[in-house]
Formats: sequence, C-alpha cells, structure tokens
Amino acid sequence: MRDHEAELRAAWAAEDSGESTPTTQTAEPQTATEQGRPSGTIKDMDPADRPRERLIRLGADALSNAELVAILLSSGRKGENVLEISRGLLAERGLVGLLRSDIKELMRVTTLGEAKVTRIKAAVELAARGLADDEWPARVPFQTSKQVFDRYRGLLGDLTHEEVWVLVLDQQHCLIREERLYKGTVHGVTVRVSEMLRPVIMHQGPAMIVVHNHPSGSPAPSRADVKLTAELTAGAEMMGIDLLDHVIVSRSQFASLAELGLMGSASGAGDGANGSG
Repeated sequence: MRDHEAELRAAWAAEDSGESTPTTQTAEPQTATEQGRPSGTIKDMDPADRPRERLIRLGADALSNAELVAILLSSGRKGENVLEISRGLLAERGLVGLLRSDIKELMRVTTLGEAKVTRIKAAVELAARGLADDEWPARVPFQTSKQVFDRYRGLLGDLTHEEVWVLVLDQQHCLIREERLYKGTVHGVTVRVSEMLRPVIMHQGPAMIVVHNHPSGSPAPSRADVKLTAELTAGAEMMGIDLLDHVIVSRSQFASLAELGLMGSASGAGDGANGSG
C-alpha cells in the first residue's frame, strides 16, 4: 500500500533542497523568541510544529494565515525562515492586499523571487474565484442586479484598476461562461463593442450582462459608461443578443444602468469618476 504522507514529505524535502538558500548550521539550534517567532530555520522547529506537518495532522482550517502562506512559499532565505517571511508579508499587505497587488509590485516590496510570488498570487486568485463560485451556482438565473453585485464584488470590489467582464447567459439567464475581457489602470480602460460581443457569439449565448468596477469607490456611471452601454445595446440587438444589464461595482455599492434607464441612451450620465471608454 502506498504511503501518501511519506511521498508528500519526500517531495517537499526535494523541493526545499532545490529552492532553499544554504545557511551555516550552528552547534546549538536557535530557539523561539518570547513572542513565539522562530529565530532559526524551519528545520530547527519541533517537527510537530512545522506548518506542513500541522496541516497534515490537523487540517488547513487549524493553521494561521502565516502558516498557510509559509506552505505556499515552501522555503525561506538566509537569515530569515519562511514563517518570518510570511508574517512580514501579511503585515505589509494583508490577504486583500495580496489579491490586489500585481506580481512586480509584490516582488519589489518583498524581494521574493518570481516563483514564490506567482505561487501566492495563484492561490489567492483561486480562493477569490472559489468564493464567487460557491456563492453562485451555475444553474441559478440572474434575475436582479443585486445578484450580479453579490457574485462579483469579491472579485472586483477591492481592485485598484478597472476590469470589464462579460457574462454569457442562456435563455433562462443562467451563466454559460464568464470572461474578463479588459484590465486597465486606475484611470480606466478602452473597450471595443465588437470584442465584448465576441464571447457571446462564440458560445451562442442569447443574452449577456456586462459588469465592471470603479476603483474610486463610487459606482455612479460616467458618460463613457453610458455611451459604451448605448453602443453595446445597439450592437447586441443587431446580433439578436439581449443585453440585460451593465452593472458597476465597488467594494460596498453598485449601480445598474438598466435600473437607471440608461441602457439605450448616450445622454444623462451620472457623476462617476472612473468609467470605461
């Protein structure tokens, strides 16, 4: 019978030996400080207290955020063990900050390598998407703008740049596919109607919803938002596609252009600070 735990331990040991920076081993192992922060390497810790062993023995929910990040980082560097690095990273950024920060920024502020930083970014992105998926089963139809906000606030509400997503829907307005089409700076993005219609046509969706965020915190639609929506409505009608709504989200608020009566008119926009266009 295969010993899966032994295999995991062997794989982790091989990974650590390839990534860790060699350190000089002292005659006496270093001990933890009064605050419980380890001053030596992970190997100096009691095996039962190491993050990986605790995860295997107790489950992921028993570990602190720092321990979970330490497992993602896998190894430390000379003079600083992996738990110290993970605690510093969380103190500097926090979990939401890890999601919002881009790869180059994290590499700059942490001085960590590309492999470690991309591993963290992949993990927090998966967590955010998983929460959204859990909160919105695929076969539940979108019937209100509040449903759109509830699903996408976790993915978009805390971002410091604008993103535009297209939701491809079936006849019952259930989700067929979601696509992030544009990622811009804090000042906005440039959007083309043809590009927004392309995934709906490719996946033969009879209906669609557009959702994007305003990093300013105000979801009020800008003139550019209203103009884009009017052009998209006209283009969708030509293709036999029903554009149900354009929902703008921030961390705690949202605006629905359908509810505001702004789906087909390029005039009368609100005072939103950041708009697509």
